[in-house]
Amino acid sequence: MDKIEAKIDKLKSNTQDQTNHMVSDSRRQILKGAAAAPLLMTVISRPVMGAQCSPSAWVSGNLSNQGNEKPTCGGYSPGYWKTNQNDQWAATGYNPGTKKSGGMNNGTACNYNVDGTPFHSVFAGSKFGSTSMMHVMWLTSNEDQYQLGSHIVAALLNAASIPDYGMSVADVQDIYQQLDSAGYYQTSTGETMTAEAVVMFIQNTFN
Repeated sequence: MDKIEAKIDKLKSNTQDQTNHMVSDSRRQILKGAAAAPLLMTVISRPVMGAQCSPSAWVSGNLSNQGNEKPTCGGYSPGYWKTNQNDQWAATGYNPGTKKSGGMNNGTACNYNVDGTPFHSVFAGSKFGSTSMMHVMWLTSNEDQYQLGSHIVAALLNAASIPDYGMSVADVQDIYQQLDSAGYYQTSTGETMTAEAVVMFIQNTFN
């Protein structure tokens, strides 16, 4: 009976090894294709353990190093930052704007005037005009495809206030600058990411 169980365990182990090998091969093929076609990378399978706190680590998946991965990057979502209920922006060095008079912020509309830190005083381009970072976070998906602006602002605020977030303020600014100028972001290891993929990566950094 013990010999039969041993054979079953060995078969399971071999099957798992083959599955991991197929996943690794699949990821390599995606990255090879992305090198030739920068706009290709829109969907990337995520690892099942830990958080990938830099774009290059997220793209590669770090399948061989999951035991040393951080369980979380410690970041917060746009929903956390855009209400600013506990004055979280105070720790970031950026200004959300003055609060509108009258009424409580119920989470359904922006409760701040457009006099906070302008989005394009921090980020490249002119897509959002003179709109503040706070107001960019409240744009709908029709106004901000994939809600890239909302997520890039959240990433910036995370980088400015969380010491071990995994990206610096300059890193976040560089991601947006490349997306704005080239239409894609190239990681430090040469892989390319579309705006949609960048949003997926940033979401991976949230608690």
